[in-house]
Amino acid sequence: MKRNFLLLAASLFIAFLLAEVILRVMGFSYPNFYRYDIHTGAALRPGAEGWWREEGEAYVRINGQGMRDDRDVAVQKPPGAYRIAVLGDSYAEALQVDVSRTFWRLLESKLSACSFAPGKRIEVLNFGVSGYATAQQLITLRERVRPYAPDLVLLAFLSGNDVRDNSKEIAGAYPRPYFLLENGRLIEDLSFREHWIFKLKSSLPWLWLQEASNYSRLIQLFNKVKNIAGQPLSAPREEGGIEEIGLDDHIYLSRPPAVWEGAWRLAESLIRAVRDEAQRQGARFLLVSLTNPGQVPPDPEQMRRHARKLGEPDLFHPERRLQALAEQEGMEAILLAESFSRHAAEHRVYLHGFANTQWGGGHWNERGHALAAELISGHLCGKR
Repeated sequence: MKRNFLLLAASLFIAFLLAEVILRVMGFSYPNFYRYDIHTGAALRPGAEGWWREEGEAYVRINGQGMRDDRDVAVQKPPGAYRIAVLGDSYAEALQVDVSRTFWRLLESKLSACSFAPGKRIEVLNFGVSGYATAQQLITLRERVRPYAPDLVLLAFLSGNDVRDNSKEIAGAYPRPYFLLENGRLIEDLSFREHWIFKLKSSLPWLWLQEASNYSRLIQLFNKVKNIAGQPLSAPREEGGIEEIGLDDHIYLSRPPAVWEGAWRLAESLIRAVRDEAQRQGARFLLVSLTNPGQVPPDPEQMRRHARKLGEPDLFHPERRLQALAEQEGMEAILLAESFSRHAAEHRVYLHGFANTQWGGGHWNERGHALAAELISGHLCGKR
């Protein structure tokens, strides 16, 4: 019995090693960059790194401070530095492109070139994490960003996800923090800490498994199969990402259903709260409205066709709503969608999407990041 057990254990060990060698020779990589966090529900894992090829391709490093960046950052602001803290989701995290091609890294050189902060070195700190809604970005600003003493806080708002994801009523009891809007006041809801998923993935055995996944391609393969199996089946999408899953059509409606109107009001309150918190920290605040794939196809007729289907003149209602909020609040804002739309149509280029996924869908590619950096720096350089 003992001999058979030892033979079985040895066979399994050899099979494990053989599988590891084969996966490494094949160049397989599916790193786990995330851990669960008591404040925001999830965060990036300091020190995690590896190739990301699920959409685009880039070697990704999470620095010691838990930011998607290839440089470690001192918490205490160095003398002579001007710091910009970027709050956002997967667009800011930007796993899809090399770190040197992200909009926030490009901003450093562009702002330095126009003497945005004369005599100071521009540092852009990326606090973006995939899946974050405005609620988590507000908590990040309060809990993580303050010690870095930012001079400017840039909130990257994505209407395609953030309106829905801020609403517990629409998004469901996903294990992350929410805010409720009661009589015009934001009430923090931290019940996610009691969710079984949060308890499981913040447990010590799970943390050990996450650490092991840094080194084992077999565990990474298991994670990939598990994630694929957990994805719902979806209807076919139109070419160019117009019907992309996750970009809910309700955001484009000038008269949305009551639940979506409530979600918009909550999102607007959260944006105000981020602005107020940035000002309490002594920082300038800038709202940047990002682009949804359906708003910026190379062929404008695709967008017009989708807008007609919704009974709307175009797909820029989110920008008009955010512009109204900015004017009402005296808030500095850059709305990228219409400029992106014109650029895509004029140059006949996709600003979202990659050859290994779908052109016109998903996240910004290198062209999208470059254009965002150009537009944001142009605004800031013009108003320095």
